[in-house]
Amino acid sequence: MVSVVTTYSEGELERVVGNSSGVVIIADSNLPKSYVDGVMDVCVKTTKVHLIEIEGGESVKTLDNVDRMYEFFDSVEADRETVLICLGGGTITDMGGFAASTYKRGLGLVLLPTTVLGMVDAAIGGKTGVNRKCKNGVIKNQIGTFYNSLMVGINQTWLASLPPEEIRSGWAEMAKHALLIGGEHLNDFKNVSSDLDGVGRFIKRSAEIKEGIVRRDEKEKGERASLNLGHTVGHALESLSLDKTEDSSARIKHGEAVAWGLVFALEASVIKLGFDKNIASELQQWIVTGIEKRVNMGSSEEVWAKMRGDKKNINGNVRDVLLQAPGEVIWDFEWNREEFTILWEQFREKYA
Repeated sequence: MVSVVTTYSEGELERVVGNSSGVVIIADSNLPKSYVDGVMDVCVKTTKVHLIEIEGGESVKTLDNVDRMYEFFDSVEADRETVLICLGGGTITDMGGFAASTYKRGLGLVLLPTTVLGMVDAAIGGKTGVNRKCKNGVIKNQIGTFYNSLMVGINQTWLASLPPEEIRSGWAEMAKHALLIGGEHLNDFKNVSSDLDGVGRFIKRSAEIKEGIVRRDEKEKGERASLNLGHTVGHALESLSLDKTEDSSARIKHGEAVAWGLVFALEASVIKLGFDKNIASELQQWIVTGIEKRVNMGSSEEVWAKMRGDKKNINGNVRDVLLQAPGEVIWDFEWNREEFTILWEQFREKYA
């Protein structure tokens, strides 16, 4: 059963953890203390609580950090009636969710996302995962599970502490949802700014879009693959960034990479599927303006090597998601390397 996404309430959290044998909270160490204390205060009313703080960011998504979580579970004698609460952005919910899904074959799991990206995407749908370094460098989310949580609680007041670039990172995922749906929602979303005031008005609707798609295709056998729009190239760019620097502040954020993946997907959709060129150009400009950041594109060889390791591929074929028009999705497009190379180099020159 797909997890229910709900507006966060202390009463609902107290109900969910009330019958547990204990609670472990993994919280992003950069969160305001009041956020963490507020969640702890609810849980201690009914059960014992243990806290572990880890700095969020893509570097947290490693098997070493999963093992660190296992050791912490051991130290507090966690059992299968223990509930893990993940309080943080998408990297915390991804890694924490994976640890919960695999320790003793599954702990209870509560996801409390504190970023826009987490609220509209990462915490919804039961995907957990960590990255893995292999012969082609770091590959995003190569190890993971489908594991539903007991609760996903959205509290938009937690967004107040986010820097503008984190808001824009989440905006990119919301732009993806708008492109997938098209119609009135896309037109409305295009007219809001990519700051918190603009984004905040659409978080609930964007979360509902993803939740609806997941309910129709929980294990990604068909329609759910459409949610990978912008992510084949986006994950490649993000992985290249992980390879090239250990300075987290210098790395491409997930949403920034996805935004440029969307821009490329629109470019490819014009060439391969006949997407209207003028509409694509308008949408590309909207995304480039909204994300407010250029990224290192990488060579076609580098990007292709990353795409070859993508978890969506079948029988060695590089799969992608393209659009025939806003709201008209092809989720099983397969790339020919030569065609991709030509298009990528043209794209890179255009947006360098």
